[in-house]
Amino acid sequence: MIKNEKHLKVANSALFTVYLLILVWVILFKLQFSLSEIDYTRNVNLIPFHYSTSVGKKIHIGEIMDNVLIFIPFGIFLSMLAPKMKVQNKLIMMSGTSLAFEIAQYVLAIGGTDITDVMSNTLGGAVGLALYALFLKIVKNRQIANVIISVIAGCVTISFLGLVVVLLQSN
Repeated sequence: MIKNEKHLKVANSALFTVYLLILVWVILFKLQFSLSEIDYTRNVNLIPFHYSTSVGKKIHIGEIMDNVLIFIPFGIFLSMLAPKMKVQNKLIMMSGTSLAFEIAQYVLAIGGTDITDVMSNTLGGAVGLALYALFLKIVKNRQIANVIISVIAGCVTISFLGLVVVLLQSN
């Protein structure tokens, strides 16, 4: 591996780590800055796309879309960091991570544990894998594709962290 590729892999690993931390903040801490602001609930839904009467009977498309969208970067980062890993192993890793988040929500009593979330998160990761594969076909050079994605991910990450700083200062 040439020196630039190693630097790129280190940068992508750092961006992936920041992404995972943001994922923990979003999924487990519900974007709250204080633990006292988190609603403590513990419930389990093992029926896909089923919502109790307390939430409403119709499917919450917005929540499903949010779960899909938040896991798209997971698939993209896995594609960049583990290009030789089989797709089914990437899907297992994404599903396992999502399941771990759902179990953590139950154990910590900080949200509803829902099979629909695991399914939509995994779908989001699969979309990320597909988007990366499509982008790679367009660019036709893995290193250039990874650099472009890394620059975009870096800009988004810096912007997001800047927004968090602004929100913290306003609290």
